[in-house]
Amino acid sequence: MKIRIEDIPEEGLELNFSPEQDILSEALETIPKSEGISVDPHIKGHVRISVSGDDIFFVGTVSGLLHLQCSRCLADFTAAKDTDLNLVIRRGDIEVPVRDEREQPEADAVLVKGSELDPGELIVQELLLNVPMKPLCREDCPGLCPHCGALKGSRECNCPEDGPVDPRWEALARLKDKIVE
Repeated sequence: MKIRIEDIPEEGLELNFSPEQDILSEALETIPKSEGISVDPHIKGHVRISVSGDDIFFVGTVSGLLHLQCSRCLADFTAAKDTDLNLVIRRGDIEVPVRDEREQPEADAVLVKGSELDPGELIVQELLLNVPMKPLCREDCPGLCPHCGALKGSRECNCPEDGPVDPRWEALARLKDKIVE
């Protein structure tokens, strides 16, 4: 879904999204695929697009589902993500002076080229920016056992809790045992 910037009325444009609508599929095709991260094209929320001078304001809230891979156990999981949008959009072909950060302290500036705006692409980018650096399926995920490769503490993992000591640390382990005694 693309919107011509010239077609945005003076009073602004309200967009409402419901989970039944497939809003992001077209935008998802333009973004490179990343292993372990994908965005569900069905989102819910609302966005208000308004124009003031040379600036275009893109403000709203969206909720979407992210399909992620746990950084500890490599299990696939789905996480719901609420994202607040507060963007100032500037056209790439217009020379606009950068505003003082104190005037718009919470807005992120986005540069677009051409005369069209793709709300889906902006929403996907903002959702992807909110993906954690190390996604976890749950906070207490034990991860994989370095010895057998199974999930730590599962039936498949029968490795002792301490596991074998790296030979480079044996001297330190003996010293620890002497101090404890």
